Amino acid sequence: MRGIASGVAVWLGLIGAGNVRAPSLYAQGPMAYVVAPSASTLREAGRMLRFCRWSDTTVVRDADFVLVVVRSSGSQPMEPSYDSLKWLRDEANSQLNESGAQFHVYLYSIRQDLSLLQASHRSYDADGSGALTPFGTPTRTPYPNGFGFFCG
Repeated sequence: MRGIASGVAVWLGLIGAGNVRAPSLYAQGPMAYVVAPSASTLREAGRMLRFCRWSDTTVVRDADFVLVVVRSSGSQPMEPSYDSLKWLRDEANSQLNESGAQFHVYLYSIRQDLSLLQASHRSYDADGSGALTPFGTPTRTPYPNGFGFFCG
């Protein structure tokens, strides 16, 4: 009798599960390995991931590209290529990052030997207080998405 009751419960559970959607096992967009060495750059990277519908990963071999967000007053704080991810991270960590006047956003392509080649660089003014500009307010960047970077 106990077996029949449990079988009916499983069967009823399967009928009820028809309306429930399972979470997707696949990422919704490209996978990014994120390098953002400070609180403000990490917030900006997270904002960019959400806006562009990119997913992040902690394994560089799983990533489609490396997303680097730093703050600096210089015009080109990062190099156009790196032989390893460690050298890129060291360079990113050496930037001002909390007090820099501009956000610099880089996309690096990942080669088979895991060296990195700059694919894109955009920069835009950070708010003087270090706070992020809310999405509904005008930004100082001339780009339509407010990041100084086109997601597409």
